Amino acid sequence: MPKLILRYPDGAAGAALLLMRCASAAIAYPALARVLPPSGGWLIAAAAAILVLALVTGFGTRAAALLLAAALIVGLCAVRGETALLLAAAAGGAVALALLGPGAWSVDARRYGHRVIRLEPRSPDRGGQV
Repeated sequence: MPKLILRYPDGAAGAALLLMRCASAAIAYPALARVLPPSGGWLIAAAAAILVLALVTGFGTRAAALLLAAALIVGLCAVRGETALLLAAAAGGAVALALLGPGAWSVDARRYGHRVIRLEPRSPDRGGQV
């Protein structure tokens, strides 16, 4: 039986990634409000809305999660104490989301399909071990 690696996991792992995307989206506005200038209220709201929509729907999740992680790390430089630990944990979660991808319940999964990579041992005539 060949081993299968799913690019967009479903089931419990897909539900966990959906939950992770929604949790990351919940902190997008406060993270951007720390980084962007306070006079640009509409800019913060527009950037946060785009980031939230991208994370919740799973459209460009990896790029959105990396952008969120960058905003959290920049905001981390200006705080101390427990808030710094919370921002560091949120940045770690955003980086983990960027590395894992959006999961099966996302726009990206629908656009690119559920691709399966089959890893099978090579036969001796194709350069594998005998």
